[in-house]
Amino acid sequence: MTSTAPVTTPCAATSTSTAGSGTSYTVIVAPTQGVLRYVPFVVNASVGDTIVFLWNANNHTVTKSSQLAICNKTMDSPFTSGGQNKSFVFQRTVNDTNSTYYYCGTPGHCQKGMFGIINPPNAAVGNNMSLSNMMPAMAANSSSMGAMWQYTQMMTQNNSMAAGWGGNIDMSGMPQWAHQYVAENVMYTRTFLAVNPETLNEDGSVGLGNAGSTPLMIPADITSVQNGSTPSPGGNSGSSSTQSASPNPYATMTSGAAHLLSSKVFVGFTVAIPLIFVL
Repeated sequence: MTSTAPVTTPCAATSTSTAGSGTSYTVIVAPTQGVLRYVPFVVNASVGDTIVFLWNANNHTVTKSSQLAICNKTMDSPFTSGGQNKSFVFQRTVNDTNSTYYYCGTPGHCQKGMFGIINPPNAAVGNNMSLSNMMPAMAANSSSMGAMWQYTQMMTQNNSMAAGWGGNIDMSGMPQWAHQYVAENVMYTRTFLAVNPETLNEDGSVGLGNAGSTPLMIPADITSVQNGSTPSPGGNSGSSSTQSASPNPYATMTSGAAHLLSSKVFVGFTVAIPLIFVL
């Protein structure tokens, strides 16, 4: 993995195990129905490593794109999972350390921010185009971004590593329209790490398997904050269909897609993922 020294917590990969010639890294495709995110948003991986995409909701794809056309399928060594549903598993082997962009090809999903990056461009220390340096101005210039930024800071106030995760992403080569969604995706991953602190390793990598038998908590999508629809802990208010579907804000969902690559074979386990909506 090659990168310049990060100014904040490195946006390292989700390491699950070492297998064969490399390490496997887990990315959740939509942590729950209606949350259009890949978790974590970015991973850093080396040649020979494997990215394991795990679907936890229906009607999503993993489709390769490019930095300048994030929501369009590329013809440069293309790959796509095709439209898939909950419990599907898709694997890709990393062949180089160039930045690889991918998105959900379901109409409208990428335009709402559902894309991710393998080996994202990293900014040098002090670079004005790093996400960490751009974020204060973005929050100041947009009330909705400001609300999401304030919420993220509150959620991560007791976890400095989660608070700085992804801050070294270099935004300079990305289209202007994507800046907002890069920020949203990083903030969502930070809130996920804040409510699942055991998944964040000391080197900044994210290990979903660290939770063991402890259920993973899925925070409400970061965009719900701007509408004031994210309920406080223990409450069940809110306007989203996900929240109103059950009177219990900690409703448990079970994912058969939670497989980890271990010793060259898939070891399946069922993981209960309670939904948590907090302010």
